[in-house]
Amino acid sequence: MTYTQPRPVPSAQHAPILPDDKARAAQLWESVKGTALEDDFRRVSREHPDKDASRMHYLAFLADIEGLFAAPEAAPWEATPPAPVTQPAPVTQPALVAQPEPTPEPEGQPAPAAEPAPELEAQPDATPAPEDGAADPGRDAQDAPAPTATLAAPVHSGLIAQLAGLLADGGELTFQLLRVGTDVTIGIFPKPHPGETAPVPFVLTETPDWMDANLVTAMQGYAGARRDAFSVAQQAAQRQQAANKKATDKPAPTPAKAKTSVLTLKAAEGTTLKGTLGGKDVPLVVGKNNVPLGGTLEITATHPTFGEVKKTLGTHLNKEHDFTEQQGARVTVNVTPQSAALEATKGDTVIALHHGIEVLLAPGTWVVNAQAAEHATANQTITVKAGKPQVIEMTLKEEQRLF
Repeated sequence: MTYTQPRPVPSAQHAPILPDDKARAAQLWESVKGTALEDDFRRVSREHPDKDASRMHYLAFLADIEGLFAAPEAAPWEATPPAPVTQPAPVTQPALVAQPEPTPEPEGQPAPAAEPAPELEAQPDATPAPEDGAADPGRDAQDAPAPTATLAAPVHSGLIAQLAGLLADGGELTFQLLRVGTDVTIGIFPKPHPGETAPVPFVLTETPDWMDANLVTAMQGYAGARRDAFSVAQQAAQRQQAANKKATDKPAPTPAKAKTSVLTLKAAEGTTLKGTLGGKDVPLVVGKNNVPLGGTLEITATHPTFGEVKKTLGTHLNKEHDFTEQQGARVTVNVTPQSAALEATKGDTVIALHHGIEVLLAPGTWVVNAQAAEHATANQTITVKAGKPQVIEMTLKEEQRLF
């Protein structure tokens, strides 16, 4: 005896639509034509453009059509159970179990089927409009905000599809089922979206038969509320990303330029200047200098001939100072004849002089010598005081010629 494993019947997801399914749809159409439910019937038909793709899609369409005959329910997330409603007689569907392969119909004799309503024809899918906040693929990757998850559009074809419509990518739901007597309580507890504090759970108590017929429809309002909560949380996250990016892109403030005053210094050629302000060295040169505004500046002027002199100045305003007035005095020598050679001597220091030209001499005692051809040499001792100029007059006597 040989056992032959029967071929499994295809699942509803791939099975063809049965004539009884079409007949049920035609029966429902006849019952709503000319009534207030006719527009709703047409709307549900448009919401299922792929109903003819497989039996699973067609059963989902029938479930939504039959939901039109159910009494309105209370808000699905409220704990108060809704009042029971009267359902039309359900259509008995064959169980999806392994059965012997059905005997095909004789060729040329198709099975009779009721004529479907005119609005039940498949329609092309509409291209969904982009959601608010979706990233523009043309934008530069550095300027675009971090990608955010999106909620899938809920499909009302079954419980699992409805639950999946409540979730964003990576979302999580906790499903609880409790039985008390003849009733069962279903609780759905979603994990909060990023930025959401405490989401409201979905809790519903009814009989198992009522749940089988109405749970998917009862969850539609709750799914809409979850999508609204997701949209609010997503917009808040995008605003925070934009604020963070703006703070990052903001240029660093330019440090305030230190305020200075202009100090102009004069000194004998070869003088070295050194400044100290608040215990810190300040570089100085003969001429214009920018020094920190405010405070007291101590200046030391050093020269190999004129020695070292000091001066203290405030830097609150632009100022000038002439160190030559401290280094010595300006001396002018007028000599006759004007061609005489002149020099001033102080110890080992010898400085050349010229008739009528002013020369700066260091304070102290100097000897001025004058020599000219056919004239007697003359010497004159002078005392130089800092800051006090003087003019010296010298006349050389002519010498008699010897031949």
